Amino acid sequence: MDTLVDMHCHLYAGLDDGPANDEEALAMCRIAWEEGTRHVAAVAHQNEQWEDVTPERIREAAGRLTKQLADEGIDLEIFPSAEVMLCPDLDDLFDKGQLLTIADAGKYLLIEMPHNLFIDPRPVGRVLIPSGVSMILAHAERYPELLRERGLIESLVEDGFLIQVNAGSITRPSSPDVERGVKSWLKRGIVHFLGSDGHSPRQRAPRMAEAHQRIVRLVGHRMAERICRENGLAVLHGRMLNVPPPEPAPTGWLRRLFSSS
Repeated sequence: MDTLVDMHCHLYAGLDDGPANDEEALAMCRIAWEEGTRHVAAVAHQNEQWEDVTPERIREAAGRLTKQLADEGIDLEIFPSAEVMLCPDLDDLFDKGQLLTIADAGKYLLIEMPHNLFIDPRPVGRVLIPSGVSMILAHAERYPELLRERGLIESLVEDGFLIQVNAGSITRPSSPDVERGVKSWLKRGIVHFLGSDGHSPRQRAPRMAEAHQRIVRLVGHRMAERICRENGLAVLHGRMLNVPPPEPAPTGWLRRLFSSS
């Protein structure tokens, strides 16, 4: 079995809308390990709804979970991280040390947008990215604007943004638009990371294996290795990640063939 890196999973008991208790958190970790995952960007939400979720609380939760995993003999490496809500003053919050980067390494910030609202992240990106902080857009396929507006997601990647998609959007896409869009992004090199976006051991379990297998069938083992392991390891260890520009979008009959295969 290929080992995987989950770049987006809520594993901290009682900290946000993830597992309710230690038993659920450990059950999620067992599922992740059985799926082939060995390294996890374990996140908690940082937004107005979870104002008490500070970097220090996430660090403490990660340390506690790491000890529990060792006690249980579960060989899963946890990296303290956050899923940060995009807002106009995000760069100020970052400068004040109020936001946690992926793996607490100071190099990559996982961002999401408010529900049912697309906010152009490029103004904030123009401040943070040149300063050495790369921005990863969580579950990018959730935003209809990125699926429908030609050239928008390509523009984000060209400006230095990195793209994470959820495993469930590959195995059980929520709409035909999501299915077509994610397939096209994968084929064109727009997807850089896979995440489970796990929240519980039941409805939103941290399952990655089936999505990985489908990516292999779609784009080949080498590209799947980059998306599901290599890129994530680079980020988790604070290394610079250079990604090639996206392939051009096909047009006409090629576009139909590209999205259907």
